[in-house]
Amino acid sequence: MRIETRFAWNIAFCFCFGVTVAGYISYRQESRQAHEELKQRADMLLETALAVRAYTVDQVAPAMNKLKDAEFHAFQVPSFAAQDAMRRLNKKFPEYRYRESSLNPTNVGDRANDWEVSLLREFQSNPELRELVGESGAGRDRRFYVARPIRMTSPSCLQCHSTPDVAPPAMLAKYGPVNGFGWKLDDVVGLQLVEVPTADAEAKALNSVLITVGSLSCVFVLSAAVFLLLLRRHVTHPLDLLTRVAHASSLDHEIDDAQLPAVGGQFRELQQAIERLKTSVDHALTIFERGRQDPDKGG
Repeated sequence: MRIETRFAWNIAFCFCFGVTVAGYISYRQESRQAHEELKQRADMLLETALAVRAYTVDQVAPAMNKLKDAEFHAFQVPSFAAQDAMRRLNKKFPEYRYRESSLNPTNVGDRANDWEVSLLREFQSNPELRELVGESGAGRDRRFYVARPIRMTSPSCLQCHSTPDVAPPAMLAKYGPVNGFGWKLDDVVGLQLVEVPTADAEAKALNSVLITVGSLSCVFVLSAAVFLLLLRRHVTHPLDLLTRVAHASSLDHEIDDAQLPAVGGQFRELQQAIERLKTSVDHALTIFERGRQDPDKGG
């Protein structure tokens, strides 16, 4: 096997190993960044919803109470205000989902589904748990979610959610006396849930990995080609010439000085050594032949 071939196989192995390691590291890093980006988006939506809820509690509800309007207005309920604002945002960004659900909601449209019930149970079983993060679905429908518990922390909320007899008559007239009662302070009464699609972030991460691997491949291939060309020009080609000269000399073929290869560096020293060896062998053979032709002189 020629030297270039051996070096080419070694370079190819190092290239495959290096690209595999670099691709794996790049993929892990890009996946981590994509996960962090999804988490930031979800947190932004959650904080926006919380800001709407806080504004409703601090500004809208007190203003409506001062008006002493006997009619019940849903927009003064924090949950309704937050979800309505997120629905408006969802018209521009339909891939994002925001929902507030409960096991016992006043509005039956906010009742938790089976999956949300499991999240609520987990929050209820662990009072120290402040957030759940994960993925749901598969393939293009896979989504990243962030869920946070809604706890009954304000005594003023008990006016609408403790028992029907103390609830506003207008609310009872709209939603009835069955749902949304029996809540207690510090209980987990619902959850906030944000779902963000992962397909775009994953595609972006994969594209970055492909760019990284492609760039490294181009650099490796170009470097290997240059290296092999230099190896052939400065190593294997002079060796081929010197090998032919040595082979011809071993077969006692006459070689003119014009046929001698022009090499430099350490190969020039090797060429000179071969020439001296050839001269020494020729001189020894000449003396030997003379001795055979004139044996008497040798006596």
